[in-house]
Amino acid sequence: MTADVPLAPAPVLIVEDSAVQAEMLRRVVEGAGYAVLSAGDGATALALARAQRPAAVVSDVSMPVMDGYELCRHLHDDEALAGIPVILLTSLAATDDVIRGLNAGADCYVTKPYDEAVLLASLRAQIEAPPSPSCAGACPPMRLRLGDDEHELRPRDARQLVGLLVSTYESAVHQNRELRRTQERLLDANRELEASNRTLEAAYAELRETQSRLVQSAKMASLGELVAGVAHEINNPLAFVLNHHATVSRALVQVEAEARPQLSPERARLLDKARERLADMAGGLERMRDLVVKLRTFSRLDAGEIRTIDVEEAIDAVLTLLQHRLHDRIRVTRRGVPQRGLDCYPGPLNQVLMNLLANAIDAIDPAAGDGEITITTLEDEDMMRIEIADNGKGMCERVRERIFEPFFTTKPVGAGTGLGLSISFGIVRQHGGTLEAFSEEGVGTRMVVRLPLRQNGPTAATNTGGAT
Repeated sequence: MTADVPLAPAPVLIVEDSAVQAEMLRRVVEGAGYAVLSAGDGATALALARAQRPAAVVSDVSMPVMDGYELCRHLHDDEALAGIPVILLTSLAATDDVIRGLNAGADCYVTKPYDEAVLLASLRAQIEAPPSPSCAGACPPMRLRLGDDEHELRPRDARQLVGLLVSTYESAVHQNRELRRTQERLLDANRELEASNRTLEAAYAELRETQSRLVQSAKMASLGELVAGVAHEINNPLAFVLNHHATVSRALVQVEAEARPQLSPERARLLDKARERLADMAGGLERMRDLVVKLRTFSRLDAGEIRTIDVEEAIDAVLTLLQHRLHDRIRVTRRGVPQRGLDCYPGPLNQVLMNLLANAIDAIDPAAGDGEITITTLEDEDMMRIEIADNGKGMCERVRERIFEPFFTTKPVGAGTGLGLSISFGIVRQHGGTLEAFSEEGVGTRMVVRLPLRQNGPTAATNTGGAT
C-alpha cells in the first residue's frame, strides 16, 4: 500500500471475463491501495454496482452476455449510478471504437496491453476529479468529419468529451512509445542477426575451404603413396641392374684388352658397338635413378611436420611428374638459385607448385606454337619468392579477381574443379606467405608466391638430399 494514496471510500469494480487478466488487474489496483470488486461480464457488474456503488469501473470491452459499451449505457441510464466514472480497456484502436465508447458514456480509454502506471494514473484522475453537473440539454449531438467519414457525437458533458479524447491521445502516445521501443529492439536484433549471418557465412566459407583442402590433400596423399610405391618397386630392380651393369662393364674392359688383337674387323666392330650400348645403358639407368630420387622427393608424406627443403629440388620433382605434359612444345627456363633452405610443410608446398605449374601448362594453347614457362626463385631478405610465368592466353581483370574463389574455374565441365588455386592460396597463407596473380589477356600470367624462409614452429628435420 502506497503512503500517498488514501484508501478509496468505495471499491473499484473490475469487469473482465478472462480470469488471468482479472487477477492481474486486481493485483495492480489493490497494490495502489484500492479495494476491488470483480465481475466476469457486464450484467453481473451492473448488479454489483447497484448493490454496492463503486468509486470507478474498469471494464474490458469484449465480454459475453453484456459488453463494456452496453455496461456504460446501463450505468449512465441509471440515475443512482450515472456519476460513476468508467474506464474501458480495449485492444481496439479504430476511430469508430473511440466514438462508440464516447457515445456509450465512457470517461476514459486505456489500450491493451496496458502500462500499469498509465492505468493507475487514469484511475486516480477519474476517482479524484470533482463531479461536474450534467448538461444533457446543453450538450446537443454534434457532427464530426474525419477523412471521408462523418460521425455523430453524443457527449454526456464537456469533461467526458475532453477526458475521453485526452485519454485516447495519451494511450496512442504510449503505444507509439512502445512501438518505437519494439522497433529499436527489432533493429538491435536485426543487427545481431546480420552479425551472426556474417559469422555463419565466414564459418561456412572456411568450412568449404577446409573441406576442399582436405579432399585435395587426400588426393595428393594418395598420389604420394602411389608414387612412393612405384619408386620403391623400381628402385630395387634398378639397383640390381646398375650393379650388374658395372660388373659387365668391368668384365668387358678386361676381356677386350686380351681379345681385341685376335678379333677380325667385323668382330671388333661388334665389340665397339656393345661397349657403346653399355654406355648408353649407363646413361639411361642414371636417368632412371634420378627419376626415382625425384619421385621419392615429391612423395614426402611428412606434411604434418615443418622441414627445411631445397626449393630447386622440389621444383625438379614436380617438373619430372609434369614432363609428359610439357613434351617438346613448352620450354621451361629456370632463374635464380637460393642460397638457403626453406622451412615449410613439404607435401602442401609440392601441391602448390604442382597446381601453379599445371595451370601454366593449361594456359598455353598447343595450336599457338611453342610456349615458355619461366620459373624464378629469389631470396628477398627473410622471404623466399617463387615466380611462375607463362606466355599463355592470360586473363581479363574480371576473371583474375575471382581465381582464388573456391569452385571458380574457366575450364570446361569435367576439366577442372576450381579448387587448385583456392587451396594453394590457403596453403601459402598457412605458411604466413602471400600468393598474387598478375595477368594480361593475350600476353600471359605471372603467379608470385612469397614465403618466410623460417617458420616459427619447430623444424622437424633438414632435408638436403633427394629422398626422405
